[in-house]
Amino acid sequence: MDNNRKAADQKGSKTAVIQMLRIYGPMSRIELAQRTDLSRATISITIQELIELGLIHETEIRQSTGGRPPTNVELVPGSHAALGADLNQEGWMLGAFDLLGRTLASKRITFSPFTQEAAFRALIDAIPLFISELDKSPMPLLGIALPGIVDSHQGLLRSSAVLGWQQVSWASEFERELGWPTTLLNRSRARGLSECRYGAGKSYRHMIYIGIDAGIGAGIYIDRELIHGAAGGAGEIGHTTVTDHGPLCPCGNTGCLQMVSAAHAIEREARRQLRLGTPSLLQQPELDLQLLRYEHICQAAEDGDELALQIIGNAAAYLGTAMANLVNLLNPEAIILGGPVPADSPYYVKAAEKVMRQRAMSTLSRNTEVKLSRFLETGGALGAANFMLDRHLTFSHLLP
Repeated sequence: MDNNRKAADQKGSKTAVIQMLRIYGPMSRIELAQRTDLSRATISITIQELIELGLIHETEIRQSTGGRPPTNVELVPGSHAALGADLNQEGWMLGAFDLLGRTLASKRITFSPFTQEAAFRALIDAIPLFISELDKSPMPLLGIALPGIVDSHQGLLRSSAVLGWQQVSWASEFERELGWPTTLLNRSRARGLSECRYGAGKSYRHMIYIGIDAGIGAGIYIDRELIHGAAGGAGEIGHTTVTDHGPLCPCGNTGCLQMVSAAHAIEREARRQLRLGTPSLLQQPELDLQLLRYEHICQAAEDGDELALQIIGNAAAYLGTAMANLVNLLNPEAIILGGPVPADSPYYVKAAEKVMRQRAMSTLSRNTEVKLSRFLETGGALGAANFMLDRHLTFSHLLP
């Protein structure tokens, strides 16, 4: 084997080990050899070199009963920084994260008007100052999370009803401006990736994340890897049909899950009922119904208001039906509920889980856990950074 080929193989084995530890967490040398298909000898040499470079270290995994203590290998915290950005209707969340998913710094970026051009320029202009305030320079890579149908392979936002945009080729535009490889990912899939790797789903190999906000999106993770689908649309649970009726969805269909279970659906039904004079704690003389938010309705339900309990319960029941279908189709170990609605309404979560267990096959649902997400503000940015590292991290990025 010539020297160039040998050097390339050595770099490849180091990258493979780093990626395995990033995605699956601490593991033994034997597990690393099995997952990477590298020989034990190669693993031993690679680990020693990575330890000398300060990228990984060994930790004892249990109390030794004699002889050499058994060890796991894990990444060193804070050795490198990766950037990710998440866009919603309020602006950008820009974050820097280490290879263990720890937040090193984060910043909210607002801009006006809310156009493609303004959003693009706001992030481009913010990155240099953000980097200058970090303790270490980040790797020259950028991951971006966006709401809507995102074709990650093409680096294209195909359409976003939330933003009102379509056919946005941002991956290539950011690459031209920054000179960095850039990836795009749906923000629900990005948030789910954070939960899968570092949050409420980190103990599971197979899980589903569902984010409930103004809309509803999901991410499907098999063996901790995100499933994309042919055009990046795997996980568009918000547009699955759950009723023969319901308001017209922006997608053109009626009966979509997000039109009966998301935040706007909860607000819309509460306004309708209050206009009809339905008794409720929400019915106050000074209340402007246009300003009624889902948070008010969630709180009223927690306070025992019958109307609020009915509205939240009905919305959650539709979600529970969709969750049951996912359990029967994909048999996940866990479903993680994220976004502001589950965070603000324990009753919503409880009601959805109850319906899921009633409607799913009991042999499958009894072993499916339902949990709340752990990441709030930075989950999308962290997931976008991780997705970038999954696709583009090389050993050259890890060198001093």
